[in-house]
Amino acid sequence: MLKRPLVVVPVGASPGEETTLAYALALAKRREADVDLLHVVRPRGPSVFDSPDLALVGQTSSSSPRHHVAPLQVSSPSDAQISMVDGEDIHVRRLTYKGQPAKAVAAYAQLAMAAVIVVGKYYGSPRWRRSTAVVSNLSRSAPVPVLIVPPQDPADTARRTGPFTNIVSAVDFTVSSAVALRTALDLARSSGGRVTMVHALKNAPGRMVFSGGEALGAIDEVHAEAANVAARLRQEIPASAASHVDSRVTTGEPHQGILDVASQVGADLIVMGVPPRGRVDEALFGSTLRGVLRRATTPVLVLPVVAGAHEWVVGVRP
Repeated sequence: MLKRPLVVVPVGASPGEETTLAYALALAKRREADVDLLHVVRPRGPSVFDSPDLALVGQTSSSSPRHHVAPLQVSSPSDAQISMVDGEDIHVRRLTYKGQPAKAVAAYAQLAMAAVIVVGKYYGSPRWRRSTAVVSNLSRSAPVPVLIVPPQDPADTARRTGPFTNIVSAVDFTVSSAVALRTALDLARSSGGRVTMVHALKNAPGRMVFSGGEALGAIDEVHAEAANVAARLRQEIPASAASHVDSRVTTGEPHQGILDVASQVGADLIVMGVPPRGRVDEALFGSTLRGVLRRATTPVLVLPVVAGAHEWVVGVRP
């Protein structure tokens, strides 16, 4: 018997957790997957659990052996949501581990051969200071795609947890962005939706302007570069998907361009491919991913790509 896909959901009373679980259960239902609710407890002081990245504390299951969610006594919003899928072919387990959140979740996803991690935008941050630092680190270190869900109004969540139909894909002509575009196209094919590719011309034109003539020349340079990039973007679109893909070229900071286009087209998902980066590198040169996560009001699907920093080979289409 083939192993069912697994959706891992880090939980722990983080803001917007009901929204995160709603997306995870909807995804599991569409993909006929099982769900593991993973609660990571940070170790306090020296402990036998400090050495491994994760150590099992306990687990419970809310399912029967036939993979049907059993009726639960509703004692929390998550219990209420899970009880609503009673009768669906979804197997839900609760597990508790000790460790550092980002490392423990990534390690568990690897060991359990998960298909995707669905996590709240502010997972792992204190209630008094919301931060995306943990999910940003998790996104780069995870062995599988990570769907990051911002808190939403419950009424809006019910409407938006369906298949993604309006997808923005960030493209910077690296291998990671090629993988992101491939994933975005696959999602759009399955949902009958559209993909908008976004490329940002950072710091254009790259020189100071002292006169009206120089300003006109700089504008012409930006327009010419934007036209060249737009032409290359169109070349990378598979012919079979051309009618379902648009392209946008922006100027300025990449994260702001991605968010602006997502807002303009009413995107219900942003897809980004990311290469592994060290903390020092990220601190010195900034991070487009962190910039997007801080301000995104729509889910962001992050695809960690080991060789993602290499240039996208011309002619190799997603």
